[in-house]
Order: sequence, then C-alpha cells, then structure tokens
Amino acid sequence: MVSGIWLPIVTPFRSGEVDLEALRYLAAHYLRTGISGIVALGTTGEAALLSEAERLAVVQTLTDVLGSRLPVMIGVGGPDTRQVIREIQRYEHWDCAGFLVSAPSYICPDQSGIRWHFEQVAQATRRSVVLYNVPHRTGVNIECETVAQLLEHDNIVAIKECVPAHFSPLSTLPLDTLCGVDEAFLDCLAVGGTGGILASSHVLADLLVEVQDLATDNRPAEARMLFDRLIPTIQLLFSAPNPAAIKSLLAFDHPVSDETRMPIAPASARLVERLRSARDQLQDLRAEFELSAQ
Repeated sequence: MVSGIWLPIVTPFRSGEVDLEALRYLAAHYLRTGISGIVALGTTGEAALLSEAERLAVVQTLTDVLGSRLPVMIGVGGPDTRQVIREIQRYEHWDCAGFLVSAPSYICPDQSGIRWHFEQVAQATRRSVVLYNVPHRTGVNIECETVAQLLEHDNIVAIKECVPAHFSPLSTLPLDTLCGVDEAFLDCLAVGGTGGILASSHVLADLLVEVQDLATDNRPAEARMLFDRLIPTIQLLFSAPNPAAIKSLLAFDHPVSDETRMPIAPASARLVERLRSARDQLQDLRAEFELSAQ
C-alpha cells in the first residue's frame, strides 16, 4: 500500500551547483517528521534542470542517508518512452521503492499512446510503478478508463492524481490514489485516497500527517478545521513557480539556500516577507495543536 504523506524533496543549490551536504541534512531532517516516504527527482526537485550526473548524485545521496529507514521513490518522465526506460534501468542500481512516472510530455499522445507508454515502463522493471497524472505540465490527461486497463500489470500500484474530478472514479479501482494537488488533499482522503505527494510537506509535514490521522480516525470536522488553517500557507507556497517559495521558507530555519536554477527565478522580496509572516503563524498553529515543529 502506498499511503501517507510523501515528500517530493527539493534539490538544494549553492553557487549554481547541487548542494549535496544540504540534501543530506534535509534527508536526515525529514526522517523525524512522520512522513511515509520521499520522492527524488520530482518537479519540486527541479529534475528537468539537472544533468544526468546530478540526478544520479541526488539519488545516491538520498539512499545513503535514508537506507532502509524511509523509502525513496524516483521520479522519471519525458516525451520519449525509450529514454524513460533507459533512465529507469540506470536507477535499478539502487534499492528504491519504485518509480513515479508521468505521461509523455509535449507530444500529446492519445489514450492508446499513453497506455502503450506505461505498458512499456511496467514491463521494463519489477519495481512498483506509480502513475503521475499532471496534465497542466504534460499536456495530456490519463483517463480513468486507461488507468483501469493498466492495472493488468501487477506492478502498477498507485497513481499521483492532479485532477480532483478523478478522485472519486479512481476510488472504485484496486489501486492507491495519492493526491497531487496540495489544496485538494482532504477532498482526496474523503473519497478513499490513501495519502498525498505534497510539496507543501517541506514545511507542513507534521501538520499534514495530523490532518490525515484525524481523517482516518473518523474525525472529519477536526481534520477540516486544521486543514483549512493550512490553506493560506499552501496557496502562498504555490504563488511563485515551484519550488521558489518552498526554498525561501526552508531557508529561514535550515542550512539550505533559497537558490533555484533558472529559468525558475527565486522568490521576490515581497513574497519572502509574506512567507516570513506565514512561518510565524505556523509556529502559533503548532503550539495550538500541541505539535512540535520538526
């Protein structure tokens, strides 16, 4: 079962280079937050802007720190199925939890092409495959009927879904649904979702874990009350191209630079001040709910 809060971890930079020391720090830090796993090389990790050597270094660093203590899923995507498979085969060197794979981007295949893409991926590895439906980035939508057909492959076990209208139809299928839209997390849980791959968990991990605990403990009103308090911060984190705001907020309290890799620009000075205010409000919220900031 793929469940709970998964963190699509940022890739720290310093002076234009991947800061592996900062990445090691973050990996060790998130071991203490109650999350269920980490996703390496996702959108939030600026994976599309990393060289092959940098991507391999990120995976090596995370697996060195986390070992068997926290599972690591590896994000893979691109327009060319053959290149996606070659990349997966390179990552087979590590004992990862599986692969988060998006639909082919840019070329906009139809559903038969999307199905073929994921069939090739499923046949190329024995590890778990998590489908990633993110049409605002790829330009194509993985229809629920296509998902159902793909379940003929035993290692396709879950989907990261970024189309809230799909949450309910997916709940009838024998796979785990992970929310990919931070603001819709509680809505996903309400119709049978098993968790989320949420970029906001960089700064809200303990609070999001509490939201899911309340929801699964049949305390929906309390879960909603807490989650509604998180919405302003979540919206703020996505008010600039991801992960600029997340990195800025992390830099307040951790030895991590707020540096992004262009063309993703860093957060503006005005946004940084708003993030500073949000950080103070989160400290008050944790005190109110008796949660310790991790």
